[in-house]
Amino acid sequence: MNWSRTKTIFIITFLFLNIFLTWQLIEKNNSNQMNMIAQATIQEVLRDNNVTIDVELPEETTTAGHILGKAVPFSERQMNALSNQEADLLDGTTIIAELNEPFELREDQFSQDLNQFLTSYITNGREYRFGRFDTEARQILMQQTYEGKTAYAFEAEPLVLQLNEDREIVAYEQSYYEFEPTGREREVLTSIKAIEVLLNAQHIGVNDTVTHVEFGYYSLHNLQGGGAQVFAPMWRVTVEGETYLVHAINPEIQQLS
Repeated sequence: MNWSRTKTIFIITFLFLNIFLTWQLIEKNNSNQMNMIAQATIQEVLRDNNVTIDVELPEETTTAGHILGKAVPFSERQMNALSNQEADLLDGTTIIAELNEPFELREDQFSQDLNQFLTSYITNGREYRFGRFDTEARQILMQQTYEGKTAYAFEAEPLVLQLNEDREIVAYEQSYYEFEPTGREREVLTSIKAIEVLLNAQHIGVNDTVTHVEFGYYSLHNLQGGGAQVFAPMWRVTVEGETYLVHAINPEIQQLS
């Protein structure tokens, strides 16, 4: 064995390794600096236009992909576990139930009471989240969650709570989606980048205030045959009472209100 030659090979190998690691470190630092400069530039534009972000921006989500939600049937065991209510199963995938006694939602403890109702009366109740309140129909419309993020279904909310005149829950209608990733995950826009997209599209103007920023998943149509929906990762941003969706992968904009 030629030890001198072997030693030379080791030295050259380690030299190339050090060069490669140094190059990677420089690239990472340059990338971080570019991101910091970009964010600083956006902040400067917002400040120059007197745009206020009146909400704490969510923690950054780095990658995400589309998810497929399928309405699944409720089992006999799940139906038998329901208590203090009269429940029927429609088409195997929808529960229609009336409570034996109205469930009170106290105004000063609305969130706590709602969570208690979900835990006590609803199958997989912890996976649902408040969506909106329909005052005309006296309904609380709720959405499911996927990995802690709200998944907004197209047109029909998966859980609808019916209230009486005293704002007590008296009945509900429930369906349940099982979610699974579809396609590969990709790098997503940051929350401040989503705001920049709206700014460049002139949906955010001088003296405007951003009051809500949330990362979630949205389905904009049903698949043929029904029972399944594809949900895309999006940023939900509210500006001066107007709500916009910014696609987190392809920066397309859709106005909700």
